[in-house]
Amino acid sequence: MEASVVDTVAKFFFFSSLDEHLSFTASLKALTDLKHNDWLDARHRSRWVQVLSKWKLKMSSLKGKAWAENFVDKGFAPPKDFDVEIWANFLQTGEASEVEAVLFSKILNFSEDEISEGLGVTSGTVRYRVGRGLRHLGGYLEP
Repeated sequence: MEASVVDTVAKFFFFSSLDEHLSFTASLKALTDLKHNDWLDARHRSRWVQVLSKWKLKMSSLKGKAWAENFVDKGFAPPKDFDVEIWANFLQTGEASEVEAVLFSKILNFSEDEISEGLGVTSGTVRYRVGRGLRHLGGYLEP
């Protein structure tokens, strides 16, 4: 299995929930789905968007499993300049479609075309959602 798909899936679910146990369980489910459909390589990134979005909706029904003691042991080391509190507020108060668009675009570096194809929306809709999400996030940074 390619390391890039594992890294992308793990980051997606971690930043979607900020719950290590739940993100691990959801990652396993999504990776199994991707492997079953033979979509593990980077040529299928728009399919990754579809599968990740589908499993994100199912996260609330999953039970998290403990598999390590801390972020570093789990491989979830957020960037040094990442403010978890700001992201947590954005998850709670932001529009779900905008949070998802910012996550795919700015954190996971998917292109607008990959996101739009995977979500079944236009690239203009993706740009709009990313822009609104970034404005929402920016509101937490203003004094």
